[in-house]
Amino acid sequence: MICWTTVRRFDGDVSEALHTAIVPPEMSGLRFIALVTLDKGTGTYAPTPDAPTLTVAWVPRERVTDEASSTEEIDAALADPDQVPLVITGDQPVFYRSDDGSAFPAVGIKGSLMVLAVRLTKIVEGVHGQITLGWERRSRC
Repeated sequence: MICWTTVRRFDGDVSEALHTAIVPPEMSGLRFIALVTLDKGTGTYAPTPDAPTLTVAWVPRERVTDEASSTEEIDAALADPDQVPLVITGDQPVFYRSDDGSAFPAVGIKGSLMVLAVRLTKIVEGVHGQITLGWERRSRC
């Protein structure tokens, strides 16, 4: 059951990249990841060549301090060998990945809960959109 969603919006006229982290203290698992990229001029899905590249991975908590972590911190965490990649995709303006019945567990390493790091690169001018993450909570919804 999806109990909680996290949304991060992006705008290619503002920045060519989005780096964010999600610290899921109450969440037991990630149920889905969705990406929508729209052409601002037409309001339709962006053409495939304008699709950004999405990277989502579990990273050690000591590498990413909080949800306001810097671009450098998130890039370094994603380069760390202890990261657990979930999704790396490019050239898809619309993307949806589900757990297919069983949540991607909120993982821990060395007894410490990991943080979900999200990096969206190659965001071009004239597009905007959002990433949506659906979560399952440890307690009831």
